[in-house]
Amino acid sequence: FNAHYGENPWQVNNQVITSIDFVKQEDILASLSSVHWDLIIVDEAHKMSAYKYGNKIQKTERYKLGEVLSRISNHLLFLTATPHKGDPENFRLFLDLLMSGFFATNEMLEESLKNKDNPLFIRRLKEDLRDFEGKPIFTRRFPITIKFRLSEDEKELYNEVSRYVFEQYNKALESDKKRNVAFALVILQRRLASSTYALLKSLERRKDKLEKILKEEEKPKDITFIDYEEVEELEENERWKKEEEWESITIAENKNELNQEIETLKNLIEKAKSLIDKEKEVKLQELKKAIEEGFEKIKEMKGNPKILIFTESKDTLEYLVRKIESWGYKVNYIHGGMMLDDRIRAEKVFRDETQIMVATEAAGEGINLQFCHIMINYDIPWNPTRLEQRMGRIHGASARSHQAA
Repeated sequence: FNAHYGENPWQVNNQVITSIDFVKQEDILASLSSVHWDLIIVDEAHKMSAYKYGNKIQKTERYKLGEVLSRISNHLLFLTATPHKGDPENFRLFLDLLMSGFFATNEMLEESLKNKDNPLFIRRLKEDLRDFEGKPIFTRRFPITIKFRLSEDEKELYNEVSRYVFEQYNKALESDKKRNVAFALVILQRRLASSTYALLKSLERRKDKLEKILKEEEKPKDITFIDYEEVEELEENERWKKEEEWESITIAENKNELNQEIETLKNLIEKAKSLIDKEKEVKLQELKKAIEEGFEKIKEMKGNPKILIFTESKDTLEYLVRKIESWGYKVNYIHGGMMLDDRIRAEKVFRDETQIMVATEAAGEGINLQFCHIMINYDIPWNPTRLEQRMGRIHGASARSHQAA
């Protein structure tokens, strides 16, 4: 664009490759809208999402891009392994980009799926794909769910965090900040589900922010609300930054209320630290056992055994890397704060040098880890499409899926 100042680059070139997030920008999208295309192909097309709340439809910027693409092309091809997010209306709106109004209701869409006569999409399962000799191209998945019970200390912490969340939420119902507070509390619950360490770091950041507000070193932030689904669609690094902003939201209206909340946070922090110091986190113990059993199962296979561990939280990632190293394994990692070149280097290090990789969602797209044997979901993403993206990293000729929930 900089090199074509004064002219429209879309008109200069007959074939163009670009990214969804580049072209969705207002000024870029305006220049694209004036050009007609024979064919537009969108990879990872599920990112163009819209959601219905009551009678209101909430469209993401990526979805608005999809509407423009639909208008300016003769042929439109969407590629995605995860088109359905478990929300029928979201799926109907997605198909609406291909042919507006074709499915006026969810019932019509369900009927077409049931009859297998939907003219808008072709579905190909990896398990059904064959080579020219009729042999399966992809191996079967072998999922295992590891069940465990929380220790008494963990139950106590879980209950106290839940009590804090509910109390704050009930207070927020009377406030104009209730949606922001609700989102901040959801983040806290997600940290709790990920690991005690992730919860601890989130609580510490929140306490530090509130203490600065109490000392008047900072002012409470007035954050414009973004729908939860829209935040979920952000790139991982952007999502983390947004979540850290929400961690500082409080409905305390005076210093006394701030002090009370800070004291509550201090108590929760002490309990979390105690749990970590005692090394009584049951899920972490189960992870160690799963790794040991995993290597035992695949040690007779040719090549170097590899285990990939996924988590949603960067804090959990850092914690697991330290723990796994202390158990005597060679480990490296990928997270959303790394540049793409660094992620590709980390992929090679995992292939050639280390036994275990710990990764956040940044390894869920664009990285080829099909040399890996076992994948462990240390926590389960709330968005089911992300889980499938994770699985797709290793679902190749030697892939096995191993799930800890």
